Amino acid sequence: MDATPMPPHLPMSRTFHRVINVGLVIGIFVFMGAGLATANLCNGGYALILFGVAVGCLAALIYRMGAWATIIPFAIICLTLIAGGWYGASVAGCHF
Repeated sequence: MDATPMPPHLPMSRTFHRVINVGLVIGIFVFMGAGLATANLCNGGYALILFGVAVGCLAALIYRMGAWATIIPFAIICLTLIAGGWYGASVAGCHF
């Protein structure tokens, strides 16, 4: 019989919250990369929309860590990027 103690297991809720946080960080990098890849399409509109979603993921991550006062500035930035991207794509003639 081995006398080494078993490592403590995290409760399901803490593990789940870490998975959500890692998913948000991965989402930030994915949307930023996709925004850079689509920078030349539709007058940059698709890129701005994807950057807005990345900022939304960043806002969700920071909000989940406890910085509640940052949600309004991040919401303004996110909506401005998405609205500007939508306008730029619609002016370029791209349809969603």
